[in-house]
Amino acid sequence: MAIYLALDGIEGNVTAAGFEKCIKISSVSFGVSRPITMEAGKMANREVGKPNISEVSLTKEADNSVAALFKESVAGSSGKQAILKFTRTGSEGVEEFMEYTLQDCLVSSYHISAEGDAEPEEELTLSFSKCEINYKDHDSTNKTGSPQRAGYDLAKATPL
Repeated sequence: MAIYLALDGIEGNVTAAGFEKCIKISSVSFGVSRPITMEAGKMANREVGKPNISEVSLTKEADNSVAALFKESVAGSSGKQAILKFTRTGSEGVEEFMEYTLQDCLVSSYHISAEGDAEPEEELTLSFSKCEINYKDHDSTNKTGSPQRAGYDLAKATPL
């Protein structure tokens, strides 16, 4: 499985067909939590609060996007669209099976580290105002089924 990032105006080194100029991502971390009040004996009356949505944390090997990502972390002020593309090998080669589209992204943190002979590794965090998730299910014959979609608009505090 490979993960690629398409970030408006920033090019990576990827040359794989269909993902040219994307940034290759090593790992992704993202999560949601929400407060739920639970009182013993009154579980039917649980109170649910608004979700707490984390920023998206990414790690990657250093590539030609280093300078642009650093610049975005210190001076980026206009939000960009970021699309995380999760791929796997299917019946017809490499195919995208899941996609996270983040709107109004800003780079909220940037770190680079290196050890000895290893390639430098970057860690960055993306803050966003809207997230849309698309998942393409597959049946037992590996044919694409109905897409599953979900999302959340943080500015409006509403599901999409």
